Parts: sequence; C-alpha cells; structure tokens
Amino acid sequence: MKKIFLTTLLCFIVGIGTTACVKENLENDRSKDGINNELFQCLESELGGYLLTEYDTLVEIPLSEIKGKNNDKIAYYKGVYASNHKENVYVIVYPNNGTYEADVMNDFDNYFNKHFSVYQKIETVLFPTIYIHTQENDINVNDLINACLVKNDNKGKDLDSKVIRDLESTDKIIIKSGENLLGEIIDNTKITKILKAISSSKQLGIACLSDGHGFDLEMYDNNRLIETIYVWGDGKRLMPASIEGCYYTISNETDLRKVIEDETDYVFYSILDYSDSCDTQLELIYENDKNKYFLNCIKSDKVMIKFMIENRVMSLKYALENHVISAEKVASEYPDVLIKKPK
Repeated sequence: MKKIFLTTLLCFIVGIGTTACVKENLENDRSKDGINNELFQCLESELGGYLLTEYDTLVEIPLSEIKGKNNDKIAYYKGVYASNHKENVYVIVYPNNGTYEADVMNDFDNYFNKHFSVYQKIETVLFPTIYIHTQENDINVNDLINACLVKNDNKGKDLDSKVIRDLESTDKIIIKSGENLLGEIIDNTKITKILKAISSSKQLGIACLSDGHGFDLEMYDNNRLIETIYVWGDGKRLMPASIEGCYYTISNETDLRKVIEDETDYVFYSILDYSDSCDTQLELIYENDKNKYFLNCIKSDKVMIKFMIENRVMSLKYALENHVISAEKVASEYPDVLIKKPK
C-alpha cells in the first residue's frame, strides 16, 4: 500500500506528462540517500544525448568549480559539457533527503546565470533538479519522463462519460482567473483539442494535494453554460465543477497552460532575485518611447525571469531587451521589482 500511494502521489505532483508514473520498484531502486540509481543513470544518458555530436565526448565538471561550501548537503551531483561544444552543458543535483535549501542551490543558479544568457532549469519531484544549456534550449520534460519513467495509460479512473457527452456540444470557452476574464475561444479546432484533453483525463487516486485551482474554463453551447472546468496551475490537473472528489489529470500531451497563453495575454512566469545586497541607486534596464524601467538597485545580473512552460531562465534585462516579455506587463504585475517612470 505504501508503494502504491507513493507512485500515485508522484503522478499528481509532476503536473506534466502526468500519466507517467515512477516504476513500481521505485522504493527498491532507491539507495539509503533517497537516490533512484536507475532513474539517475537514465537521465544522464538522455541528457548527454542532447549535448553530443559525433565529434564530442563528455567532460566532467568538478563540483568544486560550481560550489565551494555546503557540499556535504548534496547527495548526488553530475555535471558535464561536450568536449567540442563547451556551451552544451548539463548539471544534475539532488540534495540530502530532497531538501532544496537556498544556500545549497544558489551556487548552481549563479553558475548558469553567469555563463549563459538563456538556459533551462527543470524542477519536478519526479527528478532531481536539472540545469541544461543547448543551442536551442528546447528540452521537453515529457521526453525525459517517457524515456526514464514507466508510462501506463490504463491506470486510473476515467472521467464520467456523462460529463464528456455534455461537453461535446461546446461551441465557446471563456477563460477566467478568479473574477478576471482572460479571453475566449470559439475556434472549433482549438475547442476540439481542449475537449480531447479533458476526455483523456484520469483520476489517479484519492490523495489530492491541497493547492487550489487557478483558472476556470466556462464551457458554453449557444450561450448556455454547460459546465465549468477548474484548471490547476500546472496545466494538467482539472476538475469539472459538477463532480466532487479528487481532481483528474490529463493523460495526453496537452498542457492547458499553453492553451491559456496562446489564447490570452496571460504568461506563466516568475521573477527570481538572487541578490543579497546591492547599491541603492536605481538601475535603468530598459526603455521605450514613453517610459523608462528601473530596478530598485543595481542588480541586473541577479534578477532573473523563468518562463514556466519551457523551463527557460534568463535575466530580466535580457528578456525585456529581446522582447520575450513586455516591460509594461512585468511592471504592472511586479511593481516592486520593475519600476516604471514616464520619460
């Protein structure tokens, strides 16, 4: 019973590729440090494949090159680069007992922040934390899950067939976050994609995380509200309002976060500030015809932005200068971070 509960709980938490569950012998594969050796070796092999060409070998990066202290808090570390493409790098790190403390992880963040304008940082309870930089920075977490974890689409309870039948007549979807209207979808192709994702969802157990949903998809037929689908912030968990109990998890490749981003102005991102202290003078990091945008002190090399769907990390300054996200959006949503001043 304990093993089944662990496997089910991990399926809930991952939030991406969520039909992928840890192998049933997970507990037997783990060492006394909590390390699943088979999983970690698979990740090393898969990640190495993204770095190499036929002319490369993998070269070890000593842990001492990244961290000078608190190394005793790290249970597992692997860092390599491609011999002829030194910009192709990955690092895998797992702290003791899976406890990710800031003083343990900051050195890894700072190492990648210093060496690369853009990189990927993959954080999920199914894996140790992965940092990786490649030319395209387009590693898909689903590919790692499918390669290194067992996928079993037959497990779990299907969504009520009556709910699925009722939703088939949907001709409009209104997307909300709380009371805020984000947008609507009327394109039949896009609606069909969402309906297939909802229909594929499975209830993977009775143990639910306590986090609440973040979005509502109101499903309409000729302006008649059929159903409201609650969607969690990982883009994979959902729950029809008409059903009680634990949420369901999408079992196909659809990530509803991507749907929301494509159809609205909403962007799944977070601001990461790695500064301990800084000169108190305002730092100008971006400007346009109308406004100037400042950090509250000189720390542009320490303020990063992470785009959650692609797991891409870059400096906020880089993101603004390269129009990855608008300064107006960040200033309105993080006014304490990015200060807007009219010219």
